[in-house]
Amino acid sequence: MIKITNKFIILFFIALSACGGGGGSPVTGSSGGDNTGGGNTGGGNTGGGNTGGGNTTNPYEFPNAIVYGLSNQVEVITWNIKQFPQHSTTKDYVKNLLEKWDADIYFFQEIQSESELVSMVNSMPNYSYVVDEESGNLGFALVYKNQYVTFNSKNELWADTSNSDDGDSDYENNASYQFADRPPMENYLTWSDGNKTMNLYLIGIHYKCCGDDSYDVNDTSDETTRRHHASLLLTSHILNNRANDNVIVLGDFNNVGSQSIDNPTLSPFTDQDNFDSASSFKLTDVNILQGPTSGYSWQGWSSSYSAAHLDHIIINQNMLTYDASSTSSVISLPTETGVSNNDVHGKISDHQPVMYRFYP
Repeated sequence: MIKITNKFIILFFIALSACGGGGGSPVTGSSGGDNTGGGNTGGGNTGGGNTGGGNTTNPYEFPNAIVYGLSNQVEVITWNIKQFPQHSTTKDYVKNLLEKWDADIYFFQEIQSESELVSMVNSMPNYSYVVDEESGNLGFALVYKNQYVTFNSKNELWADTSNSDDGDSDYENNASYQFADRPPMENYLTWSDGNKTMNLYLIGIHYKCCGDDSYDVNDTSDETTRRHHASLLLTSHILNNRANDNVIVLGDFNNVGSQSIDNPTLSPFTDQDNFDSASSFKLTDVNILQGPTSGYSWQGWSSSYSAAHLDHIIINQNMLTYDASSTSSVISLPTETGVSNNDVHGKISDHQPVMYRFYP
């Protein structure tokens, strides 16, 4: 009887082990107790799935990305975001970068899907947005931090002018054509940290692409000619209407060819030897323009064209009061994200952001 009882006990424990040994233990142990409901949730599976049993790597964490936002500083970033969103992961990359950088003001070009931009910003509780109404399917978007920035109004300049080449020398009557049917988006904002307050006109642009850097007054359809005329229109508008205001002009100027202050696209803002208007403006990123190509905003990662610095932030004379405390830089997306140049180009953008920071 004793032998039978022992055998029964041994069999009982073998059966118990077979039933319970594979049930609860791996579920609660593979990710430190973060598994609920039979699957990985919370800390056990974030940003890209559980690869390798408990991998908690978030591909959008960006440990190399810099936090730029300071409470007593104004941070302004311009970014051509290339047909946003060009990839299924674009919104995740962009959203997490914007929140990590924590800048006060972002101005985007090439918003292909307004609804996708809106849904992204709606998931960012600290930010609000304004989109243009006139630039077609590659539009503008202003995204700003609610804590410091108040949006007052916007005006899309020359939106009521013709977008066709009439062949004459009066480029103002078809100003929209000079701007490639992307009328400049002039935004009137107020920035305040509770101690200091400043009003600001932020004029966002996206000039005509391509061509060369040769201005031909007799060829009204030439890309460089149109860009040059766009700059003449903008400098005149600011000098005649915003001379006593704080003005920032920013965006993709598409100044192809020689990267210098003599480039016809930029010259009305930068070439003081030949344009009186240039003395009233400053190209904040001139050191980048005149620096090594490795620091340019457009690197041509998947292009046969040479790198070029196409994205700029220009301030008017009234803003020079704040310029002594300023810094300008191109944000290196491969460095900040830790992904390859090709992945940056294919999943985020072919342009890198340009930032201007100053103390009001």
